[in-house]
Amino acid sequence: MKRSVFGLGMVMAVGLLAAACGPESQLDGELAGPGLEAMAGKPGSEDTNGTPKLAWDTWKEPVARALRFPLLNGDGTINQVILDLWILGDPSGDGAGGEDAGGEWVSGLEVFDHTVRCALASGTAVTHNGKSYVGRGMVGGASVWTKQGLPENVLNNVLECVIAFVNDKTDGVNVLLTGPNVNDDKGEHAEFMFGEAVWCANATGPVAVDVYPTRSFVRGCGVDAKAALEQRYCYEPEACNLVYKGIVELNEECVRVGAPGSGQYKCNGQACTMTWLKDPDPEWCVPPATTPPTPLPQ
Repeated sequence: MKRSVFGLGMVMAVGLLAAACGPESQLDGELAGPGLEAMAGKPGSEDTNGTPKLAWDTWKEPVARALRFPLLNGDGTINQVILDLWILGDPSGDGAGGEDAGGEWVSGLEVFDHTVRCALASGTAVTHNGKSYVGRGMVGGASVWTKQGLPENVLNNVLECVIAFVNDKTDGVNVLLTGPNVNDDKGEHAEFMFGEAVWCANATGPVAVDVYPTRSFVRGCGVDAKAALEQRYCYEPEACNLVYKGIVELNEECVRVGAPGSGQYKCNGQACTMTWLKDPDPEWCVPPATTPPTPLPQ
């Protein structure tokens, strides 16, 4: 489906008018008229949620290590170095690195699946233990992972792509990614009117991520934006290495690149990844349920 040139022109016209009225009149790509924004086709890649928080918390370090090695051998089988990380391990195996605090096995298959979806070229499939994992070509420059380890900047973009889909609500939530290194899946993306945040991963040490919420997310979220993003991403908020950096449009660390409204940012010189939602008030903006205290015996 082709994007509407008329819609893009309308958005540009409104954007110019907003710019003339001063910085507070414009939400940097998230216009006050959502009907006009809906007509603008943002270049990016869309996918569904797929990675529970506990699974990501358990397997993010092995995934970052795996991305530094070729995924496949010459015969198309998965590199033994990657198999030895146990991301694709069988729960009946020794489970090295895949156990939670209670000693229960935590599967890495969902994390691996979304890593492949993010990194490998669209339609490229790898198979292990009878299960196929198929790429969707979401991150530019990452498809070479089949033959070689990824350079650090591309590795970080792959991690950001997976991070974008970390959420315990794994059904019914679609997310659009935009960014300088996010490939365009040529979809219309008209329903993704609500910018959420810019995510900047760093895997030079333990996997960490800086997060810069959009101004509209901060204004519209039903709870504190920092708490909401922690609720969305962190299995253990105090130990998940999520660094809240404040509103992206107001933060001097981040510079918009590309066309207005395209959701492309570099922060501290790093090409990062922005998430867009269909829902202005997602589930993680709802205050978490609290358990009432147990009454003391009389």
